[in-house]
Amino acid sequence: MNQPYLSALSPYPIPRALRDRKVRNLGDGFILRAIERELSQVFPADLIFSPRVAPEAGAKDLMRCARLVVLAGANQLNDRYTVWPGLKAQEIVSQQWKFVPLGIGLHGDAGFNDGMSEASKRVMEIIHERLEFSSWRCPWTVAYLNSSLPHLSGKFLMTGCPVLYDAPLLTGKRFDQQERSVAVTATERGEFWIRETGVIDAVARRYPKAQKYLVAHQNFFPPPRGEGVKHWLSRPEPSSMENRVEGLRAYARAKGFRIVAPDDADACLKFYEQIDVHVGSRLHAHLLFLSRNKRTYLVPVDNRSAGMAAFLGFPLPRPADLDRHWDFDFEVVRRNAREAYKEMQKFTRSLAP
Repeated sequence: MNQPYLSALSPYPIPRALRDRKVRNLGDGFILRAIERELSQVFPADLIFSPRVAPEAGAKDLMRCARLVVLAGANQLNDRYTVWPGLKAQEIVSQQWKFVPLGIGLHGDAGFNDGMSEASKRVMEIIHERLEFSSWRCPWTVAYLNSSLPHLSGKFLMTGCPVLYDAPLLTGKRFDQQERSVAVTATERGEFWIRETGVIDAVARRYPKAQKYLVAHQNFFPPPRGEGVKHWLSRPEPSSMENRVEGLRAYARAKGFRIVAPDDADACLKFYEQIDVHVGSRLHAHLLFLSRNKRTYLVPVDNRSAGMAAFLGFPLPRPADLDRHWDFDFEVVRRNAREAYKEMQKFTRSLAP
């Protein structure tokens, strides 16, 4: 490639070596597509690499020749952060990679953001030597960075997540009030069964006439054939991961939901175009619906969503509390998002050749 180009490191594609252990997260694909929208740049598949494993020599060469290598979002920032496993600051210097964090957030789980290691501080220092600004997802993320690297404060911009920023939210008048169709998303972590069945129950009560869907963002197992509802409902909480996933699908079917497991992020984005309301525990589905000016209610799993809620002003109700939030005024969120978008624009302008 003779012309300057951009490359990306994204957790969305799963490396071949990890495909027997990892499942693609469609939310990571939402981030990648949103970054392409913000940068007016579609990343060719052969220029998108994974931060989950050390790249092969050819990939490193392509990144070295890129004008920028965009570190594409997700919950990756922790006390031992580095761009990919085993990467040291000195190699970034010797290879002259120009990495650009865009929309990265805190890891969020307990024990992962207690104090940045010296090795991670050095990686961050080297990355920022070649940057005017970097982009981070929420105030809590920026506060962690400023506390760890006070001499770099001013470089860390709180831009929000790029998934949040699309024309309907930024230019629309009011949030859509239609409720013909509702999508529920689930997260297969934490108090899975109690939380997710609680969401399904609340949605079934609130939207009895709407077409309801349970959407898989990580398709750990293909949807089961046949109903099997009585079998699953006879068990209060399935034990294995496969049983839990299939059990939740059967539970949702019994409440009138259809099960949707999109093949990839693009298929899911297209499917969501027909959906009026979202309820669930997937942060990036929540941000996507906000970006489209559609009502969405995020149920927390851990602290990963708390920083976003704090700066945008949306609630984080538990399933039992959803009934108190159906009438939430989303115009508050839109005002805050429009203000935050100025920081995203400041950041993207700084990347111009």
